[in-house]
Amino acid sequence: MQKTVFTKSLRILITSLLMLAVFFQKERSQLLMAVVFVLWLFVIIATALWQPSRNLLNRLKNMAAKSRNTNAPQPVPQICESEKTNTGKPVTNPMLHQEELQEHQDEMMLRHIALRITDKLKSAYPHATWQWQGKPLLQNILQGSTVRISVEDMADFTHADITFDRFGRIHVEPMIIGSFASPPVPDDTDTEPAEAAPEPPVVDVNVWYELIGQKALENIITELNANGYTKLSIKENGDIVINRQKKESVQATLDAFPEKPYWEELITVLEENELKGKITGSSLQVSWI
Repeated sequence: MQKTVFTKSLRILITSLLMLAVFFQKERSQLLMAVVFVLWLFVIIATALWQPSRNLLNRLKNMAAKSRNTNAPQPVPQICESEKTNTGKPVTNPMLHQEELQEHQDEMMLRHIALRITDKLKSAYPHATWQWQGKPLLQNILQGSTVRISVEDMADFTHADITFDRFGRIHVEPMIIGSFASPPVPDDTDTEPAEAAPEPPVVDVNVWYELIGQKALENIITELNANGYTKLSIKENGDIVINRQKKESVQATLDAFPEKPYWEELITVLEENELKGKITGSSLQVSWI
């Protein structure tokens, strides 16, 4: 009995902690998690202390009932619980109802997790879409297992690995899986007028840097620093260039590079990662010494 109560309460605790991490900010969620854990611990201790006294009281009641039944001339037959509920209506199974409720709760939590993944992806790739590579179990996600999804409209990426840490923070690792195809050859005979360019989407600079910029810049800066370089420049189209023999040499290109109105915010993100940024005309200069 105690084991059953402990198992159920532990599942409720884990679900509550995840919901707090999803719906509240980091500082507030950590405080609420601590309060919920203390309350849960208090309930478990109280249940463990109260259970022995409850069992003793039940045994005393059973002994008193047996004594009365022995002295009575004719024992009064007790109505079975199944006869009380036999009123012509179907009797529902409490265990079955509990399982259905748990499945519904798991489904709701997976939807909330899916919304968080969508927000994370669209912050860097506004037109991105995705789907599960085999629907995961909520318990696996709560345990920190890696879940793979297939993505579209995320540059050349085809898949991504999703993980949640113990604080409820989401981590996305984009990847390319599959054969590489040659880019389509443009058709010179197409003379249809180009449509007006849509308004640029809003970009979350922090998410873009976490998913795309950080890894690319770290790799390039490590190589350039070994060769004696101390800075590089990023063009508006995302080209990373350095001055080599008084000429610009393109080293790489950043996908979905934020437009110029976001550069001031990007400079702040670079400073948080021990890099220095400066706007020089149509380029963003990044230095590390």
